[in-house]
Amino acid sequence: MNSAAVSTIDNRTLAIGVLSVTACIFFVGLVLVPQPPVYAIGQLDRGGDYIMLTQQLSTTTEGVVVIDAAAKQMIVYQYDYNNRALDILRRVYLDQLPKPTRSGEGEQRPGPGRRQ
Repeated sequence: MNSAAVSTIDNRTLAIGVLSVTACIFFVGLVLVPQPPVYAIGQLDRGGDYIMLTQQLSTTTEGVVVIDAAAKQMIVYQYDYNNRALDILRRVYLDQLPKPTRSGEGEQRPGPGRRQ
């Protein structure tokens, strides 16, 4: 009496096989579907005394600018990829910035249609 060996698949082997096939399908989908680049240039948000925006620092890096109107300062942060942290790139006190001046302040220039 020669009986044929009957092989059954236990639950653990079946789960590993299903997860392996699923991982292969996801990997192929990841490789074949193109991922568009993400740009965050010029984003702006306000809340209370804070203004937060992004700024392009170079052709490959961007910074996050946070302006605190109550403290009258601006801080520029840059992401450090090696340490995976935000580093303070520059701190600027807003009251120490040069004041805007009007060109020719005090002198009257003739406008269009006016004669001198």
